[in-house]
Amino acid sequence: MIPKIPLEHLELPRMLCGTNQFVGISHVYGALYRIGDPGLIHRSPFSTFYYARKFKDVNKIVEIMLFLARDHGVNACISSPRDSIHAAIQQVRKETGTAYHWICTPSTRLTAKSLVPDIHKQIQWCAEHEVSVCAPHRDYTDKALDKGTLEIRGYPEIAARIRDMHMIPGLSTHQVETIAAVETHHYDAPVIVQPFNKLGFESNADPATIERRIKETRLQVINIKPMAAGRIKPREGLEWCLQRIKPVDFLAVGFGDIQFAREDVAIVEAMMNAAP
Repeated sequence: MIPKIPLEHLELPRMLCGTNQFVGISHVYGALYRIGDPGLIHRSPFSTFYYARKFKDVNKIVEIMLFLARDHGVNACISSPRDSIHAAIQQVRKETGTAYHWICTPSTRLTAKSLVPDIHKQIQWCAEHEVSVCAPHRDYTDKALDKGTLEIRGYPEIAARIRDMHMIPGLSTHQVETIAAVETHHYDAPVIVQPFNKLGFESNADPATIERRIKETRLQVINIKPMAAGRIKPREGLEWCLQRIKPVDFLAVGFGDIQFAREDVAIVEAMMNAAP
């Protein structure tokens, strides 16, 4: 089983279920996905449409999330506000009879159906949809971040609102300076969602700099994009990240197919449970 670690009062699996493929996001301008051999990476200009069509059926999302929860104890996922993810979580909770935690990243983008691109209204939506950890998306964070003063405009009020709604606040970012901003101004953000991979993909700093900041900070980090959206083979990318993040940090891994979920969770589980 994937080990659990605390985030404040919650006990969460160190591996989280990523969801970009579930909502048709590929990050490759015609994404990368694997076919046949689990180590093979295949570039296709149609994969965004492939994922959007495949996971239009919520049962396909449930299949992966339910497998991870039942067989490996991965009872948490990370995503933006999405109706399909909410529906899948509800189904997994019903079938397992146990808690399933949602780390959600509200933003100023269009996300769930009929939800306006307003950070405050999306935070309200999160509270109404049983979100456990509310970490405003980098669409908010990175625009609000002043790298000179290390202030994040409006965040103290946002964090207080999240707390008032009984969720744990955090920040999602692609700027490594966000960690310093939280530390400098003592912002209420015990967890940071940060891309980290050996290519520096989707980050504003080189991997060595990000690694150093992750190791130095007392904040917990959710490491997203460990395989750089398919640019790095699974074992190579997952092992590289797990060798560098702290034992109290999380690793988010997304899956475009149940077979990939089986392969990747086996790699992560073996590493996380290996003797030091």
